[in-house]
Amino acid sequence: MKKSLLVFFVVAALAVTVLAAPVQAVEVRLHGATTTIDRLINPYKDAVEKQTGNKLELVGNGTGKGLADLLDGRCDASLSSEPTEIALGAAKVAGKDVDAKKIQFTVVSHDEIVFIVHPSNAVGSLTWEQIRDIHTGKIKNWKDVGGKDAPITVFTDTVTGGTRAMIKQVVMGGAEYSTSVVPLTAVKKVGDMVAADPNGLGGLGKGFTDSRMKIVQTKKLERPLGFITIGSPSEKVAKVIDAYKAEAKKGGR
Repeated sequence: MKKSLLVFFVVAALAVTVLAAPVQAVEVRLHGATTTIDRLINPYKDAVEKQTGNKLELVGNGTGKGLADLLDGRCDASLSSEPTEIALGAAKVAGKDVDAKKIQFTVVSHDEIVFIVHPSNAVGSLTWEQIRDIHTGKIKNWKDVGGKDAPITVFTDTVTGGTRAMIKQVVMGGAEYSTSVVPLTAVKKVGDMVAADPNGLGGLGKGFTDSRMKIVQTKKLERPLGFITIGSPSEKVAKVIDAYKAEAKKGGR
């Protein structure tokens, strides 16, 4: 009898220990567009992790590199801040040819690309044709677009970045960037460089701008923010996407 009671209490104690053990969080790896991370992922990260029970592992390495990582199995979903065809172009620059039929882009919210100059710059507006010619090197001096006599320094997103790719395709009509254009390691650094250079110009997400820089008036350039998966999202990624949709809707994005 005593032995039976002992076995009962041991089994009961083990059951309590198992039930009390914390549930291991499921890791969801997201690589890609730094714009999507800063404008969508990070603002709602805590709420999404709490809601889904998943742990988000983030790598901001640009739309193209993120999509390449997805194909190589280094992440569960990649993050894009551009339409699918432009994201595919960025992936190609990163060394990956992606079959558009094999991927799915789930859009969660939208953002806007703007062009900025130093606050001291007298130029307040530019046409897309002027922006194209500046980026290709056809226009090299601010005096040619109504500014002072000074050389223009153009800063861009990383060479595999989606913002750079979208500006090239939409604003520049597919024309090549001048070799004098300065690519940076992340798109948000464009703001830092232009803020420190009276002759600088750059394109970046509107959410990265602040009082250190001036937005140039031009045509509106909107782009989607979301998740790319190979085929339909896996169960854990779908939970994360649904949670972000709900949070973005509450936040008015």
